[in-house]
Amino acid sequence: MAMGKSGTNKQVMKKYLLRVINYLGSLLPKRIQRLIADFPGVLFLFQRLGRNVYEVLKTPEGYLLELNPLFHANLISKGSLTDYEPEMRKAIELATRPGQCAYDVGANVGVFSYQFASLVGPGGRVYAFEPEPNNSQCLSRSIALNDTSNIVLDTRALGSATKTEMFDRRGGAFSGRLVGTGSSHKPTKNLIQVETTSIDHLVEQEHYLAPDVIKIDVEGNERLVLEGMRNTLERNKPVIICELHGHLGDDVEAVFRLLKEFNYNIYSIADFINSNIRSTPLTSLGRIRHIVAVYPAGE
Repeated sequence: MAMGKSGTNKQVMKKYLLRVINYLGSLLPKRIQRLIADFPGVLFLFQRLGRNVYEVLKTPEGYLLELNPLFHANLISKGSLTDYEPEMRKAIELATRPGQCAYDVGANVGVFSYQFASLVGPGGRVYAFEPEPNNSQCLSRSIALNDTSNIVLDTRALGSATKTEMFDRRGGAFSGRLVGTGSSHKPTKNLIQVETTSIDHLVEQEHYLAPDVIKIDVEGNERLVLEGMRNTLERNKPVIICELHGHLGDDVEAVFRLLKEFNYNIYSIADFINSNIRSTPLTSLGRIRHIVAVYPAGE
């Protein structure tokens, strides 16, 4: 018994230490975080420290999420996910119906995948796309823990085509983004090669169900995802809930133009959740970070 208690205490202390490391790191400017992450051996050390250590957090829908206390301490520290990104949660609630098919593009550990799963119900389907290994491993464990039958995890990155690209995973909680295939991107523990595919390919060639609603949070690769679903936009006209990342240097107006090309009405997420979509749609984005694109009713 004493040995068991000692082992438990060590595990608790390790979890606490990992949380502290995460918290201290989050206080640093992003530029410094990236410099530290690029230092030889640091990422390997972090992964060794956090290996096989998990904590469980319950979603507002009653599902259990397995999280790593080193990589996901920001979520664990909340204790509850009820007020996590409330505008996104409300937009998903308004846009999703039982029996529908939802795509969670940039699923991370599945907070919104499980909200979708609850809303579409057992007759619906959720495809969760997460290429970052630490995040996808946690989501895979959560799916097994909950015995979730209506979530399909796909560890490929979504883009404009089916190929192999570099993925930069130095973002917060090891979120990341595609950075292309240029020779200037040297493969490291932080820049890894991932398989990519497009939504059109999945629907037309792999027989994935076509989406009714899509949440996109891909750290600046929004245009690539939309470019890869032109046929789906034309045929299926899904509701699109999208976070924009112009602060990373990406052309958010290109996202706006592409959606307008398919005659979508585009609203700020605040207007959408406050039922103001009868008002005039946006004519430009400005500094808006979250949009909801809806195909006009009756067209």
